[in-house]
Amino acid sequence: MRSSEAVAPAKLRFAEGNRNDFYRTLRARVNAYLAAGGRSRYADATIALKGLAFLAVAAAAYGLILSGRFGHSAMLALACLYALAALMLAIGIGHDAAHQVLFRSPRLNFLVQFCCFALLGADPYLWRLRHVKSHHTFPNVNGCDIDIDSNLFLRLSPNHPLRPHQRLQHLYAPLIFWLVDLHTVFVQDPHYLLKRRLANMIDVRHPPFAYASFVLCKAIYVAVVLGLPLALLPLAWWHVIVGMLVASFVASCAFVYLLIGTHFAEETAFPEVGADGTVPLDWARHAMATALDWSPYSRLAHFIAGGANCHAAHHLFPNVSHAHYIAITRIIARTAAEFGVPHNVTTLPRMVRSHFRFLRRMARPAARIGGTAARLS
Repeated sequence: MRSSEAVAPAKLRFAEGNRNDFYRTLRARVNAYLAAGGRSRYADATIALKGLAFLAVAAAAYGLILSGRFGHSAMLALACLYALAALMLAIGIGHDAAHQVLFRSPRLNFLVQFCCFALLGADPYLWRLRHVKSHHTFPNVNGCDIDIDSNLFLRLSPNHPLRPHQRLQHLYAPLIFWLVDLHTVFVQDPHYLLKRRLANMIDVRHPPFAYASFVLCKAIYVAVVLGLPLALLPLAWWHVIVGMLVASFVASCAFVYLLIGTHFAEETAFPEVGADGTVPLDWARHAMATALDWSPYSRLAHFIAGGANCHAAHHLFPNVSHAHYIAITRIIARTAAEFGVPHNVTTLPRMVRSHFRFLRRMARPAARIGGTAARLS
């Protein structure tokens, strides 16, 4: 499975299914933790307060921008602050909503996710489709995880072919990272809306509301970042566009450096599917092998990253709000040690360095990475 458009077998299965000893014990312990404190798997008051805090920062920064009372440098700083607050809303609130664990109501979850994602211009329906139905199903598996689909610019899996220019990808990757937000808004979303196959999803057909949601989301984004500033501020049009681009670059880099190493790092595995459609590990061990936690017990990291720093917990329990991920990660660590299951853990700076070492290794022909991945090769 090394073609640029790798196609997975029609039916994939994990080596031992997902009812294994490690996962059974882990799930029982997590359920006991939730039951012992009368806790719900849905978000709690701490998540609501965090959402209100980020919303207040975004609203205040945007309101100060539209007041027109500040110089260019201050307004640019406010634009970046607004973009970062909007990103934190999407990561910390919209993400839970996409997994239907913010509220019990699916409609309310989608409404909140829409509002959070529209501030970034990312279509909420398409994001949930590829994140929940593709990435979470077979993470890091070629042809089955849309997040590692072979692309022109970066080689993100040892199971992808190496293009000549990608030998320098560890050098030019930061330039690519600056454009993640703009690419998502104006290139990736329209592309995904029109495609009929998205990794493991075949013959994709969108409901009518998806097209209306797409148009409304983009209209809100353009109105917020360009329309209102152009109409209300005494600035040249190119000042507004430059401000929008800089804020977008800042949000893009924050998103990338907080999250990309959670799957694309030296510590993570990229299992190849066998000829019979079998993934080498069982479901739970696969989730552990393909995820990298960073500072999973830090409350500050948890607050900023929306629990994405506890990435093993997120993949093993995507139907539980990230409000519980620190506690769940402690349970995962203890249970993994008992069953001899590797648990990849690092810090944010080390994860970023590991990601760039990973990019450099992927820039070599027939590259394989170390750690768990080597044991699966």
